[in-house]
Amino acid sequence: MCGVTTNADITIYNAVYDPETRLNSYCRTVIRGVWFYVDNKTEVTTDGLRSADVFKVRIPTHADFGGTEYVPPWEYTGAAGTWTLKADDYVVRGILENEIEKPADLKKEGRQVFRITSWSDNRFGGLPHWRIGGV
Repeated sequence: MCGVTTNADITIYNAVYDPETRLNSYCRTVIRGVWFYVDNKTEVTTDGLRSADVFKVRIPTHADFGGTEYVPPWEYTGAAGTWTLKADDYVVRGILENEIEKPADLKKEGRQVFRITSWSDNRFGGLPHWRIGGV
């Protein structure tokens, strides 16, 4: 598809709540061929200068999902071969083969990692894609 710029691969970690243990487990999905952008925002406060990275990712519908299928978050169960986008899941720039027990495990990887704070399903129009935002 023309007009779609890609510059990265990502690994998404979807949380799945287990009512028996009352803990989340994390299901990993690698997606190849996305657009990844980081904007460093700064502001002056009474406590000094504060800065934070704001992440934006666009996943074209023709990206390589490794044979997995997107399902809406309200239908997602963590079943093999599926992935979703929802707030409080995690995205890592690059391909990680590691399974994790908790999000803190991702900090050990030394890669750009962010928590999803917003997402939208834009699979319509001339450039169909999903958009993810996070910090």
